[in-house]
Amino acid sequence: MTAIILRFTKPWSNKTSPIKIRFGDDPIPELPDPPIRVGSIGMLCGLVMDTGPSIEQQLLISYKAKQHSNLINMIWNVYLIKQTITAVWNADPILCSQTLVTKWISPALFNINIGMNWLVPQSHGHHAESHWIVPELQQTMLEMQWSQAAAKSQQITVKLHVGEQLATEIALSYTDIQSQGDNKVVAWAPHAARWVCSSKYVPPVGKVTLRFSEPWINSTSPTRLRFTASPNVCYWDDGGGLIDANPPLPNIDFKIPIEPQIRRYYLMQPTITCVRVSDSLPIVITSVSINQSRGQWARSVTLEFSSRIDAQRAHNELLLITINGYEFYAIAEQPSASKAFGIETHSSTGRSRTAELSSPYRLPISYTNTVLRSLGGIIGDLLQNTGWTAELSGISDFSVPAGAFSVGNKSPIDAINEAASQLGCMILADDATRKLTIIPRWPTVPWEMATAVPDLTVHDAVITNYSESVSRNPLCDVVWLRGEQQGISAKVKRTGSAGNIPAADISAQLIVDNQAARIAGTNALADTGDKLNVTLSLPVMVNLPPATPGMLIGIREGTEVFKGTCDSWSIRASVSDRGDIDIEQSITVIRSIA
Repeated sequence: MTAIILRFTKPWSNKTSPIKIRFGDDPIPELPDPPIRVGSIGMLCGLVMDTGPSIEQQLLISYKAKQHSNLINMIWNVYLIKQTITAVWNADPILCSQTLVTKWISPALFNINIGMNWLVPQSHGHHAESHWIVPELQQTMLEMQWSQAAAKSQQITVKLHVGEQLATEIALSYTDIQSQGDNKVVAWAPHAARWVCSSKYVPPVGKVTLRFSEPWINSTSPTRLRFTASPNVCYWDDGGGLIDANPPLPNIDFKIPIEPQIRRYYLMQPTITCVRVSDSLPIVITSVSINQSRGQWARSVTLEFSSRIDAQRAHNELLLITINGYEFYAIAEQPSASKAFGIETHSSTGRSRTAELSSPYRLPISYTNTVLRSLGGIIGDLLQNTGWTAELSGISDFSVPAGAFSVGNKSPIDAINEAASQLGCMILADDATRKLTIIPRWPTVPWEMATAVPDLTVHDAVITNYSESVSRNPLCDVVWLRGEQQGISAKVKRTGSAGNIPAADISAQLIVDNQAARIAGTNALADTGDKLNVTLSLPVMVNLPPATPGMLIGIREGTEVFKGTCDSWSIRASVSDRGDIDIEQSITVIRSIA
């Protein structure tokens, strides 16, 4: 079937839709409107007229101020306000315009008045008062004057004239006294205290003995001895003349032993607190254990906290623990945790404040005394720039030759402990004042304990637990000591003994002086012999303080008191779930029974 193509060459504007096409003389059929069936294809033509949304603009100007001790007044004067709004709308949607004309007319004078009130605080006065303390009169000067003078008087009259009129008459007189006597000054008082320095040799107390090892035949008589000048030796003169104004007082023993009273019962209210030293923040702990022994330069501390938060707050912090009023410093260094069903515990171990002088708080050092130094000077060098100080107690200081003592790759406290151990000594630390004390391991040797006064005496009323054991060792009465690169060789023998049972020889760097050999040898002999080890459990009270290693402990049995040296000490405090506090200290006392 051939397709029929319709072509329109020009528009026909007088015809309306729809356009009907007829071929030939075909009549116009009457066709009914076809129904719209499902699935039929249709076309929808629509014209949508859309007007733009109205544009609204709102300008809001508001002022809000809060008065803070000042007052602001503003005055605005406006003569004429004219506002013209013109809106033109045309039917044609393409044209839509809006004209907004606003005119503001302000006068030439624009006034603003601002008032400000300033609040002046009340005057705070400052009053400084200094009190001067005037010492007692130390020096008196007496002046006696004798004067025999001849008075020579002379009078001069001066007349003053003003013009021809006599105005005033003035009489002037003076007396000339010439001293013909004497002036005596007498002063008495003790002279002021001062340092006296001299390069002259200061001999030791007693006679000086000169020994010549071999004859010198080339010398002629007389023999002259020449001594080189010694360096300046200074001593402190505390004042006075032939009679000392400040005589030295004799050594008086004020040592009063501590001994709790014997009572039928003791009432105590135990307390335990823990705070962080840096900011005084309370740290809640449930138990604490502190222990120390001779030769241990720092206390060992074990803490158990009530919560994880407290353990985190205390980690690597300096803590101040107070037990029944007695203070202990500790650094929580190694935290640990334990968990079980329904139970979680947090604890930490650490050391006392002396750990500040050890690793990791201080880097290792190497030290050699390059010049002649005393033992106290060497310890001071090792503590330089640490904030700690040291002193010797019960030890005579002595000089160490240059290069005799050296340590390598050790912390300051380990180096000091090395020096103390070579002399048979130990370190006690005062954490509150940051002070080290070097004392002998046996402050009171066993053969002198019978007549010594104990530092602390306990009795059956305060001893809650007692146990003892015996350790057997040979009793020696002599020991040989010598230095290493430099030093001396010395023999230390117990007074009154045969000196035939030697102890192990001692070789150390600091055996460079007789005093060093005597200290080290005495402590070595004190370690020998049979020992009775007594362990005691005691409370902590006002008149029963915590013991200290090296302290001389007396144990009373009836009317007799036997004495021993405190070898180790520990204290334990715990808080139960009900809030009950249990505090107890335990000490180990070594008594020589040989």
